[in-house]
Amino acid sequence: MHSGNISKLWGGEQVKNSSLTPVRVDLHVHTTASDGTWGPEDLVKNLLVAGIHLFAVTDHDTTENLAGAASIARENGLEFITGVEVSTSYNGRNYHILGLGINPEHEGLQTMLKRNRELMEAKDDESIKYLEGKLPNVSFDDYKKYVYNPERGGWKALNYLIDKGLCSSYRDFFGLFDGWGNPFEKLIFASPGEAIKTISMAGGVPILAHPGADFYDRDYKSLISFMIGEGIKGIECYHPENSEEITRFCLEICKSKDLLVTGGSDCHGEFVAGRYLGHPEIRLSQLKLDGIYW
Repeated sequence: MHSGNISKLWGGEQVKNSSLTPVRVDLHVHTTASDGTWGPEDLVKNLLVAGIHLFAVTDHDTTENLAGAASIARENGLEFITGVEVSTSYNGRNYHILGLGINPEHEGLQTMLKRNRELMEAKDDESIKYLEGKLPNVSFDDYKKYVYNPERGGWKALNYLIDKGLCSSYRDFFGLFDGWGNPFEKLIFASPGEAIKTISMAGGVPILAHPGADFYDRDYKSLISFMIGEGIKGIECYHPENSEEITRFCLEICKSKDLLVTGGSDCHGEFVAGRYLGHPEIRLSQLKLDGIYW
């Protein structure tokens, strides 16, 4: 164990934080590699404005922007933790597991992430085929040729339908599938246990993401207990969609089970309204990051 505040950084480097001021933290941020609107450079600019010193990029099922974010973070005196948000399936619903401190070059992890991306792309295709003939100007052949600027955020099918004037946001997008159901809930990813094992093999720490978002209409206490049984090592206790009740329960169970405590804004740049860097405001002293930051 090293002395002082040390973060587990991409490429195995470790950088000591000599600042004596309380460190502001955001360990759940998205970029243009998945569905955010900021690339690494714009993200770091906004982190500096927000006064955040320690952060993690956790894109959906990709590590594409980790190297760039790490490099730009170092150039600007910020500390960076590698991360990814892995899609999993259990009992007919999808849940997200954060992998913090991962080795992004781990072959097994990349195999799982690639499969998840392929499933998402196939479901996008299926979604457009479902709407073809039901909505005006929707053509799968046209869609296959369609290209959009990733700085818009979101995903291909969403942006295609926005450009066709058929929806204006991701919330409108899901409304187009009334009678068919949420396309993403039809996806079957690896189980939480498989993702947890793969993250651990990649040198990372598996964290249950935003229980307030995924468990809001379910028995969250039983589901969190299930995830603990599957092997999660911590919970994202601080998140904009965690209610006070869920935050309190998560903090209590982390203390009783000796689990890590993390938190983040889940900011997607300008793509998701109401998600801002550094909100909720989290200080390093509120978290327990053994094995991730020490």
